[in-house]
Amino acid sequence: MSQQNERTLYFASLCQQLYNPKSPEERNQAQKILEHSFPTFTDTNGLPPAGVDTQDISTPMDTAYALRVLLESSPDPYVLTFALSRLKQLVQAQFALFNQDAKIQLRQFLLQYAFMHPDLLPFIVTQLAGVLAVITLLGWADVEQYKNVHKDILEFIQASVDHRIVGMQILAVMVQDINPPSFARSAAKFRKAAGEFRDTQLLNICETAYKTLEELVQHSIGFTSSEQEQRLQEATLSLMTKCFSYDFNGTSVDESGEDIGIIQIPASWRPLFENPEFLNTMFRAYKEFPPPRSSKVMECLVQIASVRKTLFNDQEERSKFVVKVMQGIREIIVASQGLNDTDNYNEFCRLLFRFRATVPLNEMVEKPGYLDWIELIAEFSLKAFQSWKFAPNTSMYVLGFWARIVQSMTYYQQLGESAVEKLGNITVELTRSYISTSIDAVSSRIEEALDDPLENEESIIETLNMLGQIAHCKYEASSTALINLFDPITVEYQSLINQATSNNMTNPETFREALEVIETKFAWLVYVMAAFVGNRSAFLNSEDLDKIDSEITTKVLQLMDVQQSLQTQHGNTFMNEKLDLAFIYFFQQFKKSYMSESNGRDIYSKLSKVFGISDQVLMLDIIMRKIVSNLQYWADNEQLIRRTLELFNELATGYGASKNLRKIETTRLILQNHMASQFAFCQNEKQSENRILYFQVLCKLLFADDNVDERTFYEFMKPFDVRFSNLGPLNSVEAFRQETTRRALRDIFVDMCGFISPMQTRRHFILFFEWFYTEYSSVLLRAMEAWSPDPIVSSLLTFYSEFVHNKSQRLGFEISSANGILMFRDASQIVCSFGSQIVKQTIVDENQKYELKYKNIATCFSIMSKCLGGRYINFGVLWLYQDKAINEALDMIIQLMMNIPIDDLMSFPKLSLSFFHLLDELSREQLMAIPSISPEAFLYLMQACEQGVESTDSLVRSHACSSIFNICSYVIKETEKAEREAQKSSTSDASSRRRSSVASGNINQIAGNHWLMNYLRQFTQTLPTLMSTVFSLVLFDDNSDQWSLSRPLYSLMLLQREYMIRYIDAVIEQQLPERRAFVTTSLNNLFDGVDWTLSPKDRERFTQNVSSFRRLLNLNSVTLVPLATPPPFY
Repeated sequence: MSQQNERTLYFASLCQQLYNPKSPEERNQAQKILEHSFPTFTDTNGLPPAGVDTQDISTPMDTAYALRVLLESSPDPYVLTFALSRLKQLVQAQFALFNQDAKIQLRQFLLQYAFMHPDLLPFIVTQLAGVLAVITLLGWADVEQYKNVHKDILEFIQASVDHRIVGMQILAVMVQDINPPSFARSAAKFRKAAGEFRDTQLLNICETAYKTLEELVQHSIGFTSSEQEQRLQEATLSLMTKCFSYDFNGTSVDESGEDIGIIQIPASWRPLFENPEFLNTMFRAYKEFPPPRSSKVMECLVQIASVRKTLFNDQEERSKFVVKVMQGIREIIVASQGLNDTDNYNEFCRLLFRFRATVPLNEMVEKPGYLDWIELIAEFSLKAFQSWKFAPNTSMYVLGFWARIVQSMTYYQQLGESAVEKLGNITVELTRSYISTSIDAVSSRIEEALDDPLENEESIIETLNMLGQIAHCKYEASSTALINLFDPITVEYQSLINQATSNNMTNPETFREALEVIETKFAWLVYVMAAFVGNRSAFLNSEDLDKIDSEITTKVLQLMDVQQSLQTQHGNTFMNEKLDLAFIYFFQQFKKSYMSESNGRDIYSKLSKVFGISDQVLMLDIIMRKIVSNLQYWADNEQLIRRTLELFNELATGYGASKNLRKIETTRLILQNHMASQFAFCQNEKQSENRILYFQVLCKLLFADDNVDERTFYEFMKPFDVRFSNLGPLNSVEAFRQETTRRALRDIFVDMCGFISPMQTRRHFILFFEWFYTEYSSVLLRAMEAWSPDPIVSSLLTFYSEFVHNKSQRLGFEISSANGILMFRDASQIVCSFGSQIVKQTIVDENQKYELKYKNIATCFSIMSKCLGGRYINFGVLWLYQDKAINEALDMIIQLMMNIPIDDLMSFPKLSLSFFHLLDELSREQLMAIPSISPEAFLYLMQACEQGVESTDSLVRSHACSSIFNICSYVIKETEKAEREAQKSSTSDASSRRRSSVASGNINQIAGNHWLMNYLRQFTQTLPTLMSTVFSLVLFDDNSDQWSLSRPLYSLMLLQREYMIRYIDAVIEQQLPERRAFVTTSLNNLFDGVDWTLSPKDRERFTQNVSSFRRLLNLNSVTLVPLATPPPFY
């Protein structure tokens, strides 16, 4: 066996291990050997292959040749997959280093290979075409031969059927890959290439696909089998879909995935669309091709129907096009052609929606037979509503079609009386049909346990919003239809309720099932009513419309009253979540349409007669009663309580709204009794998030009155006073550790956290501060001592983290006030109480580590970072008077940090973010004020910074970069300060001429006796390690954080000039010989205009240079080869 055959078999076995491994270790080993054997010069290239001599590969062209040999040597799909994927990686990274001949030959080889192997598996063809697309995109501007894509593939089209299939498959992938949704780099260059490809190649490619489709429809191609015909159909339709989905605007918007928007086909495509047989062929293909290929034809038709109006030369050509689409739609509906297939059905509904979106109503109306056509669409729509089991997702498109019709009717006044009348009648019938179908389907959905659209509220709201628009075309008739469907169910419901309230219930389970069906029907109806009311036009004031909405609202409130009577009798035994969610949504829509200063009083015409509701305040009272009812009865339902509180929050948001809400007796009672036992959800442990929102809303309401005084505030806080007093004297640790006390205190602090979070003004916060600090801060401190490190302290820590947060400068105490210092002392005590216990705790279960330990440590970090960054605590006073609080707090923070292994720190996102936020704030000033820290702590912080800058979380990386910059800036300033002092005290000429350490770059000359300077002199590897890490990210990592990284990099370079030069030399040496001159020049440009000072001007200049450096690399498609190891530090 020849050496080449041995190599091929060896690599084939490695590819087998790579893609079909027996273990992860086998896969990793195979990958490393293959990467070493075929290097792309962008990594360390894996391991040398054992037992086989490698070829002498020293350039990217050598690798490309080796991969070509491998492709030619083995038909194994695993080998082909590896070779093509590696070739693509190589081209993407090093294409600029290929000479002109190599670029041409590589592309020619791939085309020839595909031509010689028409039996390639489809996924191999896709990979090969992907490589061709990358090569074409990268070389488009430089290699003229690359611009003949259509001509090159034409050889495939003109050969055998199998060649034609491969050619179509290649073109489909190339059209798609040359125009991706976004470009990772060199966007301007690639987008220009994509634009030229559109202008010179795409039309020819699309015409070729269309001609093939014509031949398929005419059956003029000889096939060896039906399977071959199917493959050509699939390849042709895939190519046509990709052509019509192309980003013709060059804005990188994926229009094919949207159901709105007009496709901006270029004018050069006009002959294709004006071809009399073009649409005929498309509709014929749809009729003749079986599913799933018929649905691909329909997908093409959806895109064709969405082309811009101005594509056509004149109105006559445009009119012919529109008429043919309308005729095609008519024929499909009349014959029900292919509509028994779900995919065809869905795509046909999309066709209707997109066609209406791009063809104005007045243009459709003037076409002959429009009224018959639109009636046919209406009949189809009615059947579509009834086909909810067969095609559950089509209603949105059908309703969207009619919603756009109705929207257009308000703009076009010259539609003709007959058209307006016809459309109006249709909308009423559509509205009635959709509603009746929805409520009739309820029983089937429940009995057969089918998906209920009401369980996806967001989706159903979007759909019903379109129904509301349709209904407003002929609002009175549509509303009448709605009420006529509503009333009979009301009678049935009332009868059922009477049965329950009169204690004649013989079978509770049968009653429950009947009630579920009726109330689910009502849920649909109330959602529909909400859509009707919510679609009231903001610019159209009509007494008649308002009176109709008043009638609808009255029906909803009457229904709510009946439901309330059932609740009064049986509590939450027979409650229906969907119906109560529908009520909430209705009130939200009512608020949107009718609760503003400009709305008239006609909405209250019917309401005032039935309920005595004559204005907004009285209506708000009704809504508030429902809110209170939900809070009472739905204690265990998190979603419904959340939606109820969101409605409450909406009502309380806004100056006028909150003032109106304050006038209501129900609201005043809530403010006075916000912890009343009726609000059972407040006693539910699962509702802590909702309780926070509840107290946030109460805070807004309380302070909605601009003149809230101490008496009003203290009146509101009385329930909290009662809750604290109910705990008893709490004069021992054991008293705090009683389970009832623990739960009660936890809940109190959860609620208070919600209450203070919306506070924005200093006056409001001071009221709370004076109430809490005087009486209850000691309870918090003693609870921390008694409970730590139990996870139950989470609520206390979270509260205090909010308490010390100086949002909107609400903690702006008077200059003579000691409040800031007092708050920090408490913060210090809290952190130390918890920290001293948690550091002793060992967590056995790794899965519980975050919940039991790190979650609360992260909150401690948050408390300290808010204190340090709040700018309301005079730390200078604390240090001046040697207050132990500052020392103890910072010592404990260092201990907590060191208690977290680095791997754990980077594994939990919330923990790492709070850690680096704190380190950022700490390193600005207070870290250096600490008298000393241990060597282990210093090394830990430096290692954490190194890990932080490598984080994929941009916020973590930003804080880590800022921390390094803060530390280095301090070192530079202190070194310069020490040198100035040394120069003043020295009289010798040698001393006066001594170079600065910053200028020399010698770490051993870092001056000063601060512990930070001592450690940097002791651990000489620290700064070089940080610099190599940050510099490598700037040079080799494709990220968007160049600004953040440039700040610490510059300060590190100031301190490490000699090592910086050594590192740059190593980077240049690592590059391919052809690139070294370019890389040398580019790296030298990093320091253009930089005077090597810490001034803002120099820092900004360096940052600009870094950005320019990255742009230059991307523009030239250069990927630097990273260093396997950084150069030595000495």
